[in-house]
Amino acid sequence: MKRKIFTSFFLMFYLFAVSQKRERIGISKEDPHSLYNFEQNESTELFYIQFIPRGKPKACLVILPGAGELVNNVIQQINLHQLAVEKDILVVFPSLNWGTTKFIEEHKFLDKVFKSVIMQYQIPKNKFIIGGLSGGGMVSLRYAERANENIKNTYIKPKAVFAIDSPLDFSHLYQQSERDIERNISEAAVNESRWLIDRYNTEFGGSPKDVPLEYIKNSIYSQSEKDGGNAKFLLNTPVIIYTEPAIQWQMLNRQRDLYDLNCTDISAMINALQIGGNKEAEIVITHNKGIRPDGTKHPHSWSIMDSDNMLNWILQKLK
Repeated sequence: MKRKIFTSFFLMFYLFAVSQKRERIGISKEDPHSLYNFEQNESTELFYIQFIPRGKPKACLVILPGAGELVNNVIQQINLHQLAVEKDILVVFPSLNWGTTKFIEEHKFLDKVFKSVIMQYQIPKNKFIIGGLSGGGMVSLRYAERANENIKNTYIKPKAVFAIDSPLDFSHLYQQSERDIERNISEAAVNESRWLIDRYNTEFGGSPKDVPLEYIKNSIYSQSEKDGGNAKFLLNTPVIIYTEPAIQWQMLNRQRDLYDLNCTDISAMINALQIGGNKEAEIVITHNKGIRPDGTKHPHSWSIMDSDNMLNWILQKLK
């Protein structure tokens, strides 16, 4: 009996393995804008890893790491790419986990990836779905906004976009960082906040009070604007965002309250999109699902995304 179970498992594993092919495609030998935070033993070549279905790809799913995450680490944390490939969807993981705040250079790199994919597989430009965790979701959402604002801004126009607990309003982030520093309780929160304030002051030319229009111009969503700022460019694009407030965890580990969390802007933006007529704007609020690969509880994690449900959402939007 045990031998039969082992044989069946091996057969299933073998069939899954042969149905997928993994390739690493180089894009650039240089990384002048620090788009990817490499490990010391890695080269600085910008690349993407693609999982190729057995049949002709009918669409492309693009998955972006969070800040500082290596591509291989993301691949090990989720199985969305495995499920998507079985449905004849090409899956691409670009080496993009750092870079700039305005995302222009990130989008130029993504355009190179999309050109390479289309040249190789002739996937239609309107059959791309992009998304990611945290910063990866920010880059994806902003790419979709820029594509919708003016198609000349980008190489493709995403069919749909998804994000996992992504910050959206740079002004809100700045103010939250000021509160973290003032509280001066959580070392992790204070260090992150000091870094963010320095970065924003440099890239935007000051604080939200000094240069408010710069923050509105570059944020995915602006709570201060009646139309949501750049979020208005998502009114005709399917959007889904996962978030796990985990308020008790936040208060215990970061001394943060609801005013400080990404879920406030996420719920506000999805609400604004729905009020504006976007019937395909969704928020998924999870509870107690955030777990890091080492078993540590953390709501800002890939694990809050249900890959099976996410695949069903993707297939629905590709119809």
